[in-house]
Amino acid sequence: MSVPAMQSGILGITMAAHRNDWRLTIALFAITGLVESLAWGHLSAFTPLYLRELGVASAHIGYWTGLTSSVGWIIGLPLLPFWGVWADRYSRKLIIVRSSIMAAVVYALCAASNDVWMMALGRALGGFVLGNTGVMMAVQADITPRAKLGTAIAIVSAGSPIGMAVGPYLGGLIVRHSDVRSLLYLDALLTAVVAVLLIVFLREEPREPSEHRNSLVGVRHALRALIHTPAVNRIFLATLLMSFGISTALPYMPLLVEHLFVGSVSDLAPTIGAVLTCSGIVMAVATPAWGAVGDRFGHMRALRVCGLLIAASLAAQAVCSSVNQLALAQAAQGAFRGGVFSLAMVLLTLRSPANVRSSILSLSLVPQQIGWFLGPLTGTLLFSAGLRAPFWAAAALCLAGWFVMLRIGSDHPVKESV
Repeated sequence: MSVPAMQSGILGITMAAHRNDWRLTIALFAITGLVESLAWGHLSAFTPLYLRELGVASAHIGYWTGLTSSVGWIIGLPLLPFWGVWADRYSRKLIIVRSSIMAAVVYALCAASNDVWMMALGRALGGFVLGNTGVMMAVQADITPRAKLGTAIAIVSAGSPIGMAVGPYLGGLIVRHSDVRSLLYLDALLTAVVAVLLIVFLREEPREPSEHRNSLVGVRHALRALIHTPAVNRIFLATLLMSFGISTALPYMPLLVEHLFVGSVSDLAPTIGAVLTCSGIVMAVATPAWGAVGDRFGHMRALRVCGLLIAASLAAQAVCSSVNQLALAQAAQGAFRGGVFSLAMVLLTLRSPANVRSSILSLSLVPQQIGWFLGPLTGTLLFSAGLRAPFWAAAALCLAGWFVMLRIGSDHPVKESV
Protein backbone atom coordinates (compact mmCIF):
# COMPACT_ATOMS: atom_id res chain seq x y z
CA MET A 1 0.00 0.00 0.00
CA SER A 2 1.38 3.40 -0.93
CA VAL A 3 1.93 5.95 1.79
CA PRO A 4 -0.65 8.81 1.67
CA ALA A 5 0.64 12.14 0.46
CA MET A 6 1.91 14.33 3.29
CA GLN A 7 1.50 18.05 3.65
CA SER A 8 1.87 20.76 6.27
CA GLY A 9 -1.26 21.65 8.25
CA ILE A 10 -2.24 25.08 9.47
CA LEU A 11 -0.10 24.72 12.58
CA GLY A 12 2.88 23.44 10.64
CA ILE A 13 2.35 19.82 11.74
CA THR A 14 2.98 17.18 9.11
CA MET A 15 -0.09 15.03 8.60
CA ALA A 16 -1.93 12.91 6.03
CA ALA A 17 -3.42 14.56 2.95
CA HIS A 18 -6.80 16.12 3.59
CA ARG A 19 -9.99 14.42 2.49
CA ASN A 20 -11.73 17.74 1.72
CA ASP A 21 -10.77 20.33 -0.86
CA TRP A 22 -10.46 23.56 1.12
CA ARG A 23 -11.99 25.65 -1.70
CA LEU A 24 -15.07 23.43 -2.00
CA THR A 25 -15.44 23.45 1.79
CA ILE A 26 -15.41 27.26 1.82
CA ALA A 27 -18.36 27.30 -0.56
CA LEU A 28 -20.16 24.57 1.36
CA PHE A 29 -19.82 26.30 4.74
CA ALA A 30 -20.66 29.75 3.33
CA ILE A 31 -23.89 28.35 1.83
CA THR A 32 -24.67 26.67 5.15
CA GLY A 33 -24.29 29.93 7.07
CA LEU A 34 -26.25 31.90 4.49
CA VAL A 35 -29.27 29.57 4.48
CA GLU A 36 -29.18 29.20 8.25
CA SER A 37 -29.29 32.96 8.90
CA LEU A 38 -31.76 33.53 6.04
CA ALA A 39 -34.28 31.08 7.49
CA TRP A 40 -33.76 32.09 11.12
CA GLY A 41 -34.23 35.73 10.14
CA HIS A 42 -37.58 34.88 8.56
CA LEU A 43 -38.77 33.18 11.73
CA SER A 44 -37.72 36.15 13.84
CA ALA A 45 -39.09 38.87 11.55
CA PHE A 46 -42.50 37.35 10.87
CA THR A 47 -43.37 35.60 14.13
CA PRO A 48 -45.97 38.25 15.12
CA LEU A 49 -47.68 37.93 11.72
CA TYR A 50 -47.62 34.14 11.94
CA LEU A 51 -49.11 34.20 15.42
CA ARG A 52 -52.08 36.03 13.93
CA GLU A 53 -52.36 33.34 11.24
CA LEU A 54 -52.47 30.78 14.07
CA GLY A 55 -55.40 32.61 15.68
CA VAL A 56 -53.62 34.23 18.63
CA ALA A 57 -55.58 37.22 19.93
CA SER A 58 -54.02 40.64 19.36
CA ALA A 59 -53.75 41.23 23.11
CA HIS A 60 -51.53 38.13 23.47
CA ILE A 61 -49.26 38.64 20.44
CA GLY A 62 -46.59 40.47 22.47
CA TYR A 63 -46.52 37.77 25.14
CA TRP A 64 -46.14 34.88 22.68
CA THR A 65 -43.62 36.78 20.55
CA GLY A 66 -41.20 37.04 23.47
CA LEU A 67 -41.88 33.56 24.81
CA THR A 68 -41.40 31.73 21.51
CA SER A 69 -38.22 33.73 20.83
CA SER A 70 -36.58 32.55 24.05
CA VAL A 71 -37.88 29.02 24.54
CA GLY A 72 -35.21 27.41 22.34
CA TRP A 73 -32.47 28.59 24.67
CA ILE A 74 -33.85 26.44 27.50
CA ILE A 75 -32.43 23.45 25.61
CA GLY A 76 -29.70 25.27 23.73
CA LEU A 77 -27.79 26.97 26.56
CA PRO A 78 -27.00 23.87 28.67
CA LEU A 79 -25.80 22.00 25.56
CA LEU A 80 -23.81 24.87 24.05
CA PRO A 81 -20.44 24.19 25.75
CA PHE A 82 -20.57 20.51 24.79
CA TRP A 83 -20.90 20.62 20.99
CA GLY A 84 -17.22 21.45 20.43
CA VAL A 85 -16.13 18.81 22.95
CA TRP A 86 -18.32 16.16 21.31
CA ALA A 87 -17.14 17.18 17.83
CA ASP A 88 -13.50 16.59 18.79
CA ARG A 89 -14.32 13.41 20.65
CA TYR A 90 -16.68 11.76 18.15
CA SER A 91 -17.19 13.46 14.76
CA ARG A 92 -17.05 17.02 13.50
CA LYS A 93 -19.11 16.15 10.44
CA LEU A 94 -21.84 14.60 12.60
CA ILE A 95 -22.13 17.76 14.73
CA ILE A 96 -22.29 20.02 11.65
CA VAL A 97 -24.86 17.89 9.80
CA ARG A 98 -26.93 17.51 12.99
CA SER A 99 -27.46 21.27 13.06
CA SER A 100 -28.89 21.50 9.53
CA ILE A 101 -31.11 18.45 9.96
CA MET A 102 -32.57 19.82 13.19
CA ALA A 103 -33.08 23.24 11.60
CA ALA A 104 -35.10 21.66 8.79
CA VAL A 105 -37.21 19.85 11.42
CA VAL A 106 -37.79 23.10 13.33
CA TYR A 107 -38.98 25.06 10.26
CA ALA A 108 -41.15 22.19 9.04
CA LEU A 109 -42.76 21.77 12.46
CA CYS A 110 -43.41 25.51 12.78
CA ALA A 111 -44.87 25.59 9.25
CA ALA A 112 -47.16 22.64 10.04
CA SER A 113 -48.38 24.16 13.32
CA ASN A 114 -52.11 24.29 13.95
CA ASP A 115 -51.80 26.37 17.11
CA VAL A 116 -49.27 28.40 19.08
CA TRP A 117 -48.32 25.47 21.31
CA MET A 118 -47.10 23.42 18.37
CA MET A 119 -45.13 26.40 17.12
CA ALA A 120 -43.59 26.85 20.59
CA LEU A 121 -42.54 23.19 20.51
CA GLY A 122 -40.86 23.76 17.16
CA ARG A 123 -39.03 26.82 18.48
CA ALA A 124 -37.96 24.86 21.58
CA LEU A 125 -36.32 22.21 19.37
CA GLY A 126 -34.25 25.06 17.91
CA GLY A 127 -31.97 24.56 20.91
CA PHE A 128 -30.55 21.50 19.11
CA VAL A 129 -29.52 23.63 16.11
CA LEU A 130 -26.80 25.59 17.93
CA GLY A 131 -23.09 24.83 18.06
CA ASN A 132 -22.09 24.31 14.42
CA THR A 133 -20.28 27.58 13.61
CA GLY A 134 -17.18 26.98 15.72
CA VAL A 135 -16.89 23.40 14.49
CA MET A 136 -17.09 24.52 10.84
CA MET A 137 -14.37 27.10 11.48
CA ALA A 138 -12.18 24.42 13.08
CA VAL A 139 -12.56 22.15 10.05
CA GLN A 140 -11.84 25.00 7.64
CA ALA A 141 -8.76 26.07 9.61
CA ASP A 142 -7.36 22.54 9.61
CA ILE A 143 -7.54 22.06 5.83
CA THR A 144 -6.73 25.57 4.54
CA PRO A 145 -3.18 26.61 3.56
CA ARG A 146 -1.91 29.09 6.09
CA ALA A 147 -1.44 31.85 3.50
CA LYS A 148 -5.13 31.56 2.55
CA LEU A 149 -6.63 31.19 6.02
CA GLY A 150 -7.76 34.80 6.50
CA THR A 151 -9.52 34.86 3.15
CA ALA A 152 -11.13 31.48 3.77
CA ILE A 153 -12.51 32.42 7.20
CA ALA A 154 -13.73 35.77 5.89
CA ILE A 155 -15.67 34.13 3.04
CA VAL A 156 -17.20 31.50 5.34
CA SER A 157 -18.13 34.20 7.86
CA ALA A 158 -19.74 36.33 5.13
CA GLY A 159 -22.55 33.83 4.57
CA SER A 160 -24.33 34.65 7.83
CA PRO A 161 -24.48 38.47 7.55
CA ILE A 162 -25.50 38.24 3.89
CA GLY A 163 -28.38 35.96 4.86
CA MET A 164 -29.35 38.29 7.71
CA ALA A 165 -29.24 41.28 5.37
CA VAL A 166 -31.31 40.01 2.43
CA GLY A 167 -33.48 37.47 4.24
CA PRO A 168 -36.15 39.71 5.81
CA TYR A 169 -36.76 41.66 2.60
CA LEU A 170 -37.01 38.58 0.37
CA GLY A 171 -39.17 36.87 2.98
CA GLY A 172 -41.47 39.89 3.10
CA LEU A 173 -42.03 39.66 -0.65
CA ILE A 174 -42.94 35.97 -0.36
CA VAL A 175 -45.33 36.64 2.53
CA ARG A 176 -46.92 39.46 0.52
CA HIS A 177 -47.86 37.03 -2.27
CA SER A 178 -48.54 34.00 -0.08
CA ASP A 179 -48.28 33.65 3.73
CA VAL A 180 -45.77 33.00 6.52
CA ARG A 181 -46.55 29.27 6.54
CA SER A 182 -45.43 28.92 2.91
CA LEU A 183 -42.23 30.84 3.69
CA LEU A 184 -41.40 28.48 6.57
CA TYR A 185 -42.00 25.41 4.38
CA LEU A 186 -39.58 26.91 1.84
CA ASP A 187 -37.02 27.48 4.60
CA ALA A 188 -37.39 23.85 5.72
CA LEU A 189 -36.78 22.68 2.15
CA LEU A 190 -33.70 24.88 1.68
CA THR A 191 -32.22 23.75 5.01
CA ALA A 192 -32.85 20.11 4.13
CA VAL A 193 -31.00 20.63 0.83
CA VAL A 194 -28.04 22.06 2.79
CA ALA A 195 -28.07 18.98 5.04
CA VAL A 196 -27.91 16.72 1.97
CA LEU A 197 -25.02 18.75 0.53
CA LEU A 198 -23.11 18.41 3.81
CA ILE A 199 -23.75 14.65 3.96
CA VAL A 200 -22.59 14.12 0.36
CA PHE A 201 -19.66 16.52 0.05
CA LEU A 202 -18.20 16.92 3.57
CA ARG A 203 -15.84 14.19 4.71
CA GLU A 204 -14.52 13.51 8.17
CA GLU A 205 -10.91 14.65 8.43
CA PRO A 206 -8.25 12.49 10.10
CA ARG A 207 -7.00 14.17 13.26
CA GLU A 208 -4.19 13.63 15.69
CA PRO A 209 -5.36 11.61 18.70
CA SER A 210 -6.15 13.89 21.63
CA GLU A 211 -6.38 13.35 25.34
CA HIS A 212 -9.52 11.37 26.20
CA ARG A 213 -11.09 13.68 28.74
CA ASN A 214 -14.56 13.65 30.23
CA SER A 215 -16.84 16.27 28.60
CA LEU A 216 -17.74 17.85 31.95
CA VAL A 217 -14.07 18.16 32.85
CA GLY A 218 -13.41 20.04 29.60
CA VAL A 219 -16.28 22.46 30.24
CA ARG A 220 -15.21 23.06 33.85
CA HIS A 221 -11.67 23.82 32.70
CA ALA A 222 -12.98 26.45 30.26
CA LEU A 223 -15.24 28.06 32.90
CA ARG A 224 -12.41 28.18 35.45
CA ALA A 225 -10.16 29.91 32.94
CA LEU A 226 -12.87 32.48 32.23
CA ILE A 227 -13.66 33.31 35.86
CA HIS A 228 -10.06 33.64 37.02
CA THR A 229 -8.61 35.61 34.10
CA PRO A 230 -8.52 39.38 34.89
CA ALA A 231 -10.42 41.69 32.49
CA VAL A 232 -11.82 38.75 30.53
CA ASN A 233 -14.75 38.28 32.92
CA ARG A 234 -15.63 41.99 32.52
CA ILE A 235 -15.53 41.70 28.74
CA PHE A 236 -17.93 38.76 29.05
CA LEU A 237 -20.22 40.76 31.35
CA ALA A 238 -20.25 43.78 29.03
CA THR A 239 -21.01 41.56 26.03
CA LEU A 240 -23.80 39.81 27.94
CA LEU A 241 -25.44 43.13 28.89
CA MET A 242 -25.23 44.45 25.31
CA SER A 243 -26.71 41.25 23.91
CA PHE A 244 -29.35 41.20 26.65
CA GLY A 245 -30.39 44.73 25.73
CA ILE A 246 -30.48 44.23 21.95
CA SER A 247 -32.48 41.01 22.24
CA THR A 248 -34.97 42.58 24.65
CA ALA A 249 -36.08 44.96 21.89
CA LEU A 250 -35.49 42.90 18.74
CA PRO A 251 -38.54 40.57 18.93
CA TYR A 252 -40.78 43.64 19.17
CA MET A 253 -39.36 45.41 16.11
CA PRO A 254 -42.04 43.94 13.80
CA LEU A 255 -44.77 45.06 16.20
CA LEU A 256 -43.33 48.58 16.38
CA VAL A 257 -43.17 48.73 12.57
CA GLU A 258 -46.80 47.61 12.46
CA HIS A 259 -47.75 50.26 15.03
CA LEU A 260 -46.09 53.04 12.99
CA PHE A 261 -47.04 51.72 9.55
CA VAL A 262 -49.49 53.66 7.39
CA GLY A 263 -50.61 51.98 4.18
CA SER A 264 -52.08 48.83 2.68
CA VAL A 265 -52.04 45.69 4.82
CA SER A 266 -50.43 43.80 1.93
CA ASP A 267 -47.41 46.09 2.20
CA LEU A 268 -46.82 45.45 5.91
CA ALA A 269 -44.65 42.32 5.59
CA PRO A 270 -42.34 43.86 2.92
CA THR A 271 -42.02 46.97 5.10
CA ILE A 272 -40.98 44.90 8.14
CA GLY A 273 -38.49 43.06 5.93
CA ALA A 274 -37.12 46.29 4.46
CA VAL A 275 -36.48 47.85 7.90
CA LEU A 276 -34.63 44.77 9.17
CA THR A 277 -32.75 44.30 5.88
CA CYS A 278 -31.55 47.91 6.01
CA SER A 279 -30.08 47.27 9.44
CA GLY A 280 -28.52 43.99 8.29
CA ILE A 281 -26.85 45.53 5.26
CA VAL A 282 -25.36 48.35 7.31
CA MET A 283 -24.09 45.86 9.91
CA ALA A 284 -22.51 43.62 7.24
CA VAL A 285 -20.69 46.61 5.71
CA ALA A 286 -19.68 48.30 8.97
CA THR A 287 -18.45 45.28 10.95
CA PRO A 288 -15.12 44.82 9.09
CA ALA A 289 -14.51 48.58 9.25
CA TRP A 290 -14.62 48.52 13.06
CA GLY A 291 -11.69 46.10 13.05
CA ALA A 292 -9.59 48.65 11.16
CA VAL A 293 -10.78 51.44 13.49
CA GLY A 294 -9.79 49.36 16.51
CA ASP A 295 -6.36 48.58 15.03
CA ARG A 296 -5.71 52.30 14.55
CA PHE A 297 -7.29 53.97 17.56
CA GLY A 298 -7.49 51.15 20.10
CA HIS A 299 -9.94 48.26 20.33
CA MET A 300 -11.19 49.20 23.79
CA ARG A 301 -11.81 52.80 22.75
CA ALA A 302 -13.72 51.66 19.64
CA LEU A 303 -15.73 49.17 21.71
CA ARG A 304 -16.84 51.92 24.11
CA VAL A 305 -17.96 54.13 21.22
CA CYS A 306 -20.02 51.29 19.75
CA GLY A 307 -21.59 50.44 23.11
CA LEU A 308 -22.64 54.00 23.88
CA LEU A 309 -24.09 54.61 20.41
CA ILE A 310 -26.08 51.36 20.44
CA ALA A 311 -27.72 52.53 23.68
CA ALA A 312 -28.50 55.86 21.98
CA SER A 313 -29.96 54.15 18.89
CA LEU A 314 -32.27 52.01 21.05
CA ALA A 315 -33.47 55.09 22.92
CA ALA A 316 -34.15 56.70 19.53
CA GLN A 317 -36.28 53.70 18.53
CA ALA A 318 -38.28 54.13 21.74
CA VAL A 319 -39.32 57.66 20.74
CA CYS A 320 -39.59 57.42 16.94
CA SER A 321 -42.87 58.45 15.36
CA SER A 322 -42.61 57.05 11.82
CA VAL A 323 -41.32 53.97 10.00
CA ASN A 324 -38.62 56.08 8.32
CA GLN A 325 -37.30 57.28 11.68
CA LEU A 326 -37.36 53.72 12.96
CA ALA A 327 -35.44 52.50 9.89
CA LEU A 328 -32.74 55.14 10.46
CA ALA A 329 -32.40 54.21 14.14
CA GLN A 330 -32.24 50.53 13.22
CA ALA A 331 -29.56 51.26 10.62
CA ALA A 332 -27.55 53.14 13.27
CA GLN A 333 -27.90 50.18 15.62
CA GLY A 334 -26.66 47.84 12.87
CA ALA A 335 -23.64 50.08 12.23
CA PHE A 336 -22.45 49.67 15.83
CA ARG A 337 -23.82 46.23 16.74
CA GLY A 338 -21.31 44.29 14.64
CA GLY A 339 -18.51 46.40 16.07
CA VAL A 340 -19.37 45.49 19.66
CA PHE A 341 -19.15 41.75 19.18
CA SER A 342 -16.20 41.68 16.76
CA LEU A 343 -14.14 44.07 18.93
CA ALA A 344 -15.03 42.07 22.05
CA MET A 345 -13.65 38.96 20.33
CA VAL A 346 -10.40 40.78 19.52
CA LEU A 347 -10.08 41.94 23.13
CA LEU A 348 -10.73 38.44 24.46
CA THR A 349 -7.93 37.16 22.24
CA LEU A 350 -5.56 39.92 23.41
CA ARG A 351 -6.41 39.63 27.10
CA SER A 352 -6.37 35.80 27.38
CA PRO A 353 -3.09 34.16 28.34
CA ALA A 354 -1.89 31.67 25.71
CA ASN A 355 -2.23 28.64 28.00
CA VAL A 356 -5.98 29.22 28.52
CA ARG A 357 -6.87 31.13 25.33
CA SER A 358 -8.53 28.19 23.58
CA SER A 359 -10.65 27.42 26.64
CA ILE A 360 -11.83 31.03 26.93
CA LEU A 361 -12.53 31.49 23.21
CA SER A 362 -14.54 28.24 23.15
CA LEU A 363 -17.06 30.07 25.38
CA SER A 364 -16.87 33.39 23.52
CA LEU A 365 -20.46 33.20 22.21
CA VAL A 366 -22.00 32.17 25.54
CA PRO A 367 -22.62 35.76 26.81
CA GLN A 368 -24.48 36.63 23.61
CA GLN A 369 -26.56 33.50 23.79
CA ILE A 370 -27.45 34.01 27.44
CA GLY A 371 -28.56 37.51 26.45
CA TRP A 372 -30.63 36.11 23.58
CA PHE A 373 -32.41 33.88 26.11
CA LEU A 374 -32.99 36.52 28.82
CA GLY A 375 -33.88 39.38 26.45
CA PRO A 376 -37.11 38.06 24.93
CA LEU A 377 -38.31 36.85 28.33
CA THR A 378 -37.69 40.29 29.80
CA GLY A 379 -39.46 41.90 26.85
CA THR A 380 -42.43 39.64 27.47
CA LEU A 381 -42.72 40.91 31.04
CA LEU A 382 -42.26 44.56 30.03
CA PHE A 383 -44.64 44.50 27.08
CA SER A 384 -47.65 44.89 29.39
CA ALA A 385 -46.31 48.37 30.24
CA GLY A 386 -46.48 49.38 26.59
CA LEU A 387 -44.95 48.58 23.23
CA ARG A 388 -42.03 50.95 23.76
CA ALA A 389 -41.11 49.68 27.23
CA PRO A 390 -38.81 46.89 25.90
CA PHE A 391 -36.89 49.49 23.87
CA TRP A 392 -36.30 51.73 26.90
CA ALA A 393 -35.15 48.72 28.91
CA ALA A 394 -32.87 47.70 26.04
CA ALA A 395 -31.25 51.14 26.01
CA ALA A 396 -30.72 50.99 29.80
CA LEU A 397 -29.12 47.52 29.61
CA CYS A 398 -26.75 48.60 26.83
CA LEU A 399 -25.83 51.69 28.83
CA ALA A 400 -25.03 49.40 31.77
CA GLY A 401 -22.81 47.38 29.43
CA TRP A 402 -21.04 50.58 28.43
CA PHE A 403 -20.32 51.40 32.09
CA VAL A 404 -18.77 47.94 32.49
CA MET A 405 -16.60 48.68 29.44
CA LEU A 406 -15.29 51.79 31.21
CA ARG A 407 -13.94 49.53 33.98
CA ILE A 408 -12.08 47.12 31.72
CA GLY A 409 -9.03 49.34 31.42
CA SER A 410 -6.53 50.06 28.68
CA ASP A 411 -5.93 48.20 25.44
CA HIS A 412 -2.68 46.50 26.42
CA PRO A 413 -2.58 42.76 25.70
CA VAL A 414 -1.75 40.33 28.45
CA LYS A 415 1.94 39.57 28.90
CA GLU A 416 2.72 36.01 27.93
CA SER A 417 4.75 33.98 30.35
CA VAL A 418 8.14 32.85 29.03
